[in-house]
Amino acid sequence: MFTSARRTSTYVREYSVSIAGLGLLAIVAAYVVTFGGPVFLLVLEASVPTTIGLGHVWYGLRTRTDEETTRRADIVTVGSVTCGAMVALFCAWCIYLLSVRMDFSSGLSQPVISALSTGMAFGGLLGHTYVEFTHYYRESERLSRAVDASMDGIAVVVDDEHAYVNDAYASLYGVHDSATVEGTEWAERYTNAAQATIDREVRPALAERNYWRGTLIGQRADGTTFPQDVTVSALEHGYVVVARDITEQRDREQRIQVLNRVLRHNLRNAATVVKGHASLISEKQPALEREHVRPILEETTDLIETADKARGVERTLERNGDDDLIDATAAVRSVVDRARSAYPDARIASRTDESRARATTPTVDGSVVDALNELVDNAVEHNSAADEEGADGPTVEVAVRAVDYDGELRLEFTVADDGDGIPETERRAVLDGAETQLEHGSGLGLWLVNWIVQNGGGDLRFADRPDGGTVVTLSFPYECAAGPRPALMETL
Repeated sequence: MFTSARRTSTYVREYSVSIAGLGLLAIVAAYVVTFGGPVFLLVLEASVPTTIGLGHVWYGLRTRTDEETTRRADIVTVGSVTCGAMVALFCAWCIYLLSVRMDFSSGLSQPVISALSTGMAFGGLLGHTYVEFTHYYRESERLSRAVDASMDGIAVVVDDEHAYVNDAYASLYGVHDSATVEGTEWAERYTNAAQATIDREVRPALAERNYWRGTLIGQRADGTTFPQDVTVSALEHGYVVVARDITEQRDREQRIQVLNRVLRHNLRNAATVVKGHASLISEKQPALEREHVRPILEETTDLIETADKARGVERTLERNGDDDLIDATAAVRSVVDRARSAYPDARIASRTDESRARATTPTVDGSVVDALNELVDNAVEHNSAADEEGADGPTVEVAVRAVDYDGELRLEFTVADDGDGIPETERRAVLDGAETQLEHGSGLGLWLVNWIVQNGGGDLRFADRPDGGTVVTLSFPYECAAGPRPALMETL
């Protein structure tokens, strides 16, 4: 019973504005029925109260689906009814005083009803304005608190001056009070070279596309400088600046680059020296060549190849994202043609839908070709059949197709082989994004593939073939260079 009463109360509160409007309409109807009179006069007297009553009914029904329906209805209803009652009582009191002083008797009903409806309209408008104002005020407060709590520096710039900055932005420049920064010139917080970049690149970009992102060198009050990752978005009368100190990130990247270059250089030089001494030992002691020298040469060769591969990976990732878009079927053809030339003993096959591909031209970043080449190389070179005399060469199939996952169209490249399969430890290390002492990959190839796929907004999957081998899938969001979304491409 209590639940039913509460549900009824909530229902009444949601429709309270409409109920107030219906009440006004009932009063108007009662007046017409009770007093009657010429039709023209009744229409003239009832037009305003009827319009206001219907307006209340419409407003109550229209706002019922709002998030804060009950609170909005309560405020508007209270404002409407209270204001209407006060104005009606005031009107009745004035008419009464007038009748006493002037010694006349006349009906109070019609003026009171008109006053009541007018008061209800005014009160409802006040209630609605109050609700909207408080709503936007709360939204503004939440946004302000979120900006103040942000770890990134955020500033609003109007007429090239800081109109607002959060504490994180002020702290970038070693200032503890954000009010100190507000009112100062935005460009003055940067070095002369950065100010030139602002005039040469930032302002034209904001005028053309309302957005700019890049690196600028900020300058603190004590004269020290630091690199910033800056994003500037245009507003109607200014722009929003989001800045982040990337000093640690840049230092870390520089340290990694130096260590990588030095380690790779020293590794290659040391391996070359080891190979040279091993070759001399082989010449002087042929009996040691099979059991000792050959393993040394093989391992040092692998080390040199790993160093070269690391440099190749670095170059590929440096240009990743700068490559032109390439047609999906053209990417597969490029990979297959290269593989057939590099591995004449292997069977390299492709599966695409040429006719539909030409009609819809699905495209991917050109770096995907590097990923597919790496997978094909891995499939051929790590296939035990390639080392067995008289055995059939390895078979690798490169395919592309479009797949619909519950309305989401994705472009999928697959590289399938009949080899020994990729060890589970290598798969797990790449997919988890971290290597441990117990789970680690034996090379950089799969890492390169995973990085390219991630940078392209895709995902990487591995699956075992029933008859042996592995299927590696590179899945990307479907992009078309021209034309409508296509029917699904089917493999041949």
